[in-house]
Amino acid sequence: MQNKLTKHLFLILFIGMAFGCGELDYENKEFFKQEVYIINSESTSAASRDIYGVDAYVFVDTLRVVNDSYDTEYIINNEPGETKVKFKIGIGGSLVASQNIEVKVIFDEEALIDLNLSKNLECYIPDASKYSTNVPFDPTNKAFSVVIPKGLASASLIFTIPVLREDIAEYKNYAFPLKVASAEGAPLSRTFTSFLVASLVVGTDKTVDWSGFPIPKLPLGKYHSARLQGNGAENTPGDGIHRSYKFVTKLGDTPDLADQYIVWGTGVWSFEVYGLHSIGWMYNKLTLNNQVSGTYTLEPILDGNPNFPFRTFNYSTTQIATDNNKYDPKTQTLTLYYKNVIGQDYPDILTFIEEDFTIRYYSDPAPHSWDEVRTKGFKYWLPIDGK
Repeated sequence: MQNKLTKHLFLILFIGMAFGCGELDYENKEFFKQEVYIINSESTSAASRDIYGVDAYVFVDTLRVVNDSYDTEYIINNEPGETKVKFKIGIGGSLVASQNIEVKVIFDEEALIDLNLSKNLECYIPDASKYSTNVPFDPTNKAFSVVIPKGLASASLIFTIPVLREDIAEYKNYAFPLKVASAEGAPLSRTFTSFLVASLVVGTDKTVDWSGFPIPKLPLGKYHSARLQGNGAENTPGDGIHRSYKFVTKLGDTPDLADQYIVWGTGVWSFEVYGLHSIGWMYNKLTLNNQVSGTYTLEPILDGNPNFPFRTFNYSTTQIATDNNKYDPKTQTLTLYYKNVIGQDYPDILTFIEEDFTIRYYSDPAPHSWDEVRTKGFKYWLPIDGK
């Protein structure tokens, strides 16, 4: 029975191969019917027909260091910017256009009304003076005439919007609801002839320009933590002493370890209380990531990292690295952003107190001393006598 089945399958395969060797009856023919559609360049799904909240532009201000005492001046960026909203008008199918296809694209006022009603918004189509396009607008037909050239499968309709700082509040209400009204030479898609982009997000940020002055090294020692100070319930063991300090140590003195540190204490927990927890140690690695802005990456030690003896505390969720942490030499404060610690984000401000690494042990899982941390496999610099 098995031999007969094998012979039968071989015969089918042979017949298929024999026909396959001849000229295919679908050769040089398109597989899918060509239909005109529209989509936005930011879209990740053909089925999606709208995008709300597009990151458009960021004005970056500068905090410039003016002397070696780290006095600064704040420079506001008022230079005009620019953003683009790009649409693609194309034809489906497996073939390119066999002739020029002229497509009329109009503003879809009804889609805009529906958006505002459904989301309780006040979006509007900006006046033509607020943007320019690569395709001229025909005021008679109230349409953009987009031509898909012969030999291509699509063409673009691009709105270029100048971005002015004084108009930041306006851009969140900008909307570009477009609809394919007609096409010459190809039918319209039944489902993909409209697309709406609304709310351009324009924000501000700031950077630090050290102007050639060296970025100050982080002072090593004890820092007061604003976050630990506010969490006395979890950082006051049986001796009644509220542990509100974190420690900062360097990784080492060799060039490959320059500007790398360890922050002992994480999220809202003190290293002096929970430091060597069975679920993970209370520590994070801190690394300078930008010489110009003076920003640091704060990252947890993850499972499988052979350079450290144990992972960072990660009960329920795993902490995510952040790269916008900063040290202010004028106030000697270190601003840290802990992300996704048991599902929560915790900003913390550490203020340098003194070069003191004294651990006030009360009970496990607190470390007894830095020597204990060494015996558990931590191989980088620690404040141990004679080390």
